[in-house]
Amino acid sequence: MPISSRAALALALLVAPACTTGSDDGGPGLSAGNLSMSTGGTDTTANASMTDASTSAGTGSASASGGTTTGATSNSSNVSDSETGSGTSGTTGEPGCVDADGDNYGEGCALGPDCDDNDFNNHTAEGCTNCMDADADNVWSGCDQYDENKQGPDCDDNNDAVGLDDAVEKCNGLAENCAGEIDPLPPDQMCPSEGDPPNVGGWSCAPPMPGVDGCKIAFCDEGFYDANATVADGCECPGTDRTKSLEACGNEPQGSLGVIAEGGQAANIPTGTIPFIDNGVGNGAEDWYSIEFPEAMATGKRPFAGIIQVTFAKNDGDDYRFEVYRDCNTQAFSASLATQFGAGAPPAKEWWFLDTPMDPNAPAYSNTVTWPNKVYVRVFRTKNDKTCNSYQLSVKRVAN
Repeated sequence: MPISSRAALALALLVAPACTTGSDDGGPGLSAGNLSMSTGGTDTTANASMTDASTSAGTGSASASGGTTTGATSNSSNVSDSETGSGTSGTTGEPGCVDADGDNYGEGCALGPDCDDNDFNNHTAEGCTNCMDADADNVWSGCDQYDENKQGPDCDDNNDAVGLDDAVEKCNGLAENCAGEIDPLPPDQMCPSEGDPPNVGGWSCAPPMPGVDGCKIAFCDEGFYDANATVADGCECPGTDRTKSLEACGNEPQGSLGVIAEGGQAANIPTGTIPFIDNGVGNGAEDWYSIEFPEAMATGKRPFAGIIQVTFAKNDGDDYRFEVYRDCNTQAFSASLATQFGAGAPPAKEWWFLDTPMDPNAPAYSNTVTWPNKVYVRVFRTKNDKTCNSYQLSVKRVAN
């Protein structure tokens, strides 16, 4: 069967490149054998062959292996789409769709053209014109679509405190999540607005105006105080240790400073801090202690039962004063604990109890006054309440 002109052309294309590699001196090139071309399972043999080389194109293949080929080859062409002018393939896999930013829009794409093929978030003219973050809160509005690069939409692009539907609510008088609910969560879920202030036990939410942080410390962890009402540093003052003091007058052991014999001194007295100015007996801004001075533990009998001295070993800023009580239900310095002043004497920084005066000019203490076997000391603050200034008592029973 004669070879058609198309087949002849294919044969020529197959043979021509091999012929150019030949030589006249017996080197590599043409050699005796058969050239075989397979088209749809039909072998066509030519009286020319190549050694150890094969070439395929179009619908057939050529072999120079010295034998004949078997089987059939594909009828598809190996010429690329770009060579035939069919364009490139985008993310959609559409022939001819040019989509540089992977949003499925672009030149020749089925979904339509792209106004900016380098911006995944926009493809329409409206998106390319209106997509913006006017309030610079990293939440966008006016875009055709949103992702992690451009989050949105922003329900109020003129307010940097309001953004996404799932935005975290803050205590600031605004509805961050675009639902219209202002500060809807419990304060402990919205506060603090930033950071992690220490020792805060609970929060309150009361914004003075929209857009202003309204988080306030409601109460502190046990044993701590917020002296300066500043949220950032939390409850910054460690209060007086309640394992070694009392918040109200009483006989509980944690408030006892011990039993002091003549010549003795109280040990392990705690350092205390009361962050608030005195607000009266029983109202919380106070520390209470009890001390025993048994008359029987004197080296001699009255008027030689010793001299009691209660002073401040430490008083930061001269902030603290104290009062002495014979009983929790009496007045300060009553029952002749300070006869020179009488009941309701002014707060003291130093208190002595003498049987007989050491100074002839001192008030005439009488040994008929009941010896204070046990007293209660109330410590309170008189100034500088916005600091963590502290105090420590000193308690002695000096021999006379």
